[in-house]
Amino acid sequence: MMSARQQRQLIEAAFLPHACKCRASPEGLLTIYVCDAVSDAVLLEVSGVSTAALVNWDAIDKFATDLQRNLKGDEQRERSAG
Repeated sequence: MMSARQQRQLIEAAFLPHACKCRASPEGLLTIYVCDAVSDAVLLEVSGVSTAALVNWDAIDKFATDLQRNLKGDEQRERSAG
């Protein structure tokens, strides 16, 4: 099993070039903030993510890929609306 530090490092690296910050609660839940690298504006915030589900690289990769899809969809909607 991966340590919480390893999980956070892999999740944060998955969102480069965006800045990504993970905060862990004592209950083993993560809050993930994906921010614009220049303005530091929060682009995506996800809370209540169980670290128990992120047991290996494959699980983290799938989770990060799903979040990246959400982020790209949000960015495309903003461009269409603006």
